[in-house]
Amino acid sequence: MKISKHFWLEEFNISGGTIPDHVRMRIINLHAIPMDAVREELGVKVWPSLKSGYRPVWWEKQHKRSGKSQHTYEGKGANDWTCTNFKKNKDKFLELILKHTKYTRLAVYSGFIHCDYKETQSGKRQIFSSTKDSVWTLEKEIDF
Repeated sequence: MKISKHFWLEEFNISGGTIPDHVRMRIINLHAIPMDAVREELGVKVWPSLKSGYRPVWWEKQHKRSGKSQHTYEGKGANDWTCTNFKKNKDKFLELILKHTKYTRLAVYSGFIHCDYKETQSGKRQIFSSTKDSVWTLEKEIDF
């Protein structure tokens, strides 16, 4: 099902199971639609990276995770975004995500950017660098 100008609901569905309506609406309104503007301005293809988007709690636990990930959409959800020529486009991609979305935490990995809405203690947006093992280092905090 096409949910925005550039994205399909299936791109956000890791388990292949049914996505609850409240999660579908969060994916559309908080992730896909804002990222349409990023895609337009960046001028290259943007997509949810593998194993990103909605992961039901059962899927998380089945994969030996806690089940408390932002990707379960118990809150506003999380998505890992990548784009064509990520290494070359990474800085502009991050800049445009900050410009066009209201994500509160962004963690830059070697091939994608994790974006979520988890509340930060400072009330500011937090930008992290991350190792491949998901060890995050806070790089900076910025106002909305």
